[in-house]
Amino acid sequence: MSDTQSKLQRLEDAGVLEQRQFTAEELTLVATITDDEIDVLVRLRQKLGATADGKNHIRPNFVV
Repeated sequence: MSDTQSKLQRLEDAGVLEQRQFTAEELTLVATITDDEIDVLVRLRQKLGATADGKNHIRPNFVV
């Protein structure tokens, strides 16, 4: 599994994003995210809980 795919999978497994909602160009940007940043995104999702059903278009739903 490539590093980019691994990052994408971690984010998807944590409920931060759904790969199918992004363009290939957007997904390649994930490759620029550091492992520390991935950890922060995952922890924020855990603290905020899952998004409501039907609200996947607003992931991640925390203040940036």
